[in-house]
Amino acid sequence: MPEQPQPRSVHSRQAIIEATAGLIGRQGVGGTSVSDIIRTSGTSAGAIYHHFGSKQEIIVETARQALHWPMTAIAECFDNPASPADLFGYAVEALRLGPELGELLVQLGAGGLTDDELGRALRAEFSQLRDGLDLTLDSWARNQGVPQRRVRGLAQMLVGLILGFAAQRALVDDFDEGAYEAQGRAMLTAAVAD
Repeated sequence: MPEQPQPRSVHSRQAIIEATAGLIGRQGVGGTSVSDIIRTSGTSAGAIYHHFGSKQEIIVETARQALHWPMTAIAECFDNPASPADLFGYAVEALRLGPELGELLVQLGAGGLTDDELGRALRAEFSQLRDGLDLTLDSWARNQGVPQRRVRGLAQMLVGLILGFAAQRALVDDFDEGAYEAQGRAMLTAAVAD
């Protein structure tokens, strides 16, 4: 059956979100204006306010969509979960293949520090990511016969390592990605070892 075309409204909404993600990645949250979003997305003020009540809503939805892919990947791993070290490796590889995601996460995090509403929204999204990782790690531990106590708290550490990779990649000259990944994998492997 042929795929039904999506209404123009859906395309303009997605264009707004994609434009916002690119702008925030380059200019930061504070440096991104609604007029920038209109110009970059090729939409109009009417389209913006048809889909979103404010710039804040656009940014929050952009953050939600940025985290949607990792959340989906985690959910797909639930039945056949990877080790903590492998999950970290997958995340690092994803950030290498799509560096704009890491840049966006760094900028959203910075924006969330000065904007309480954005900060709350980001904390909620990252809490869901952490909770999904907790479930995946618990499942992995059960499958491997690893005591649950060994994976308790690892989801938080994993999120921290991933965000640390993204932040240092964006902010530190001569960041040694390979060494960071190797050390992160070794740390996570040691955390669940007998």
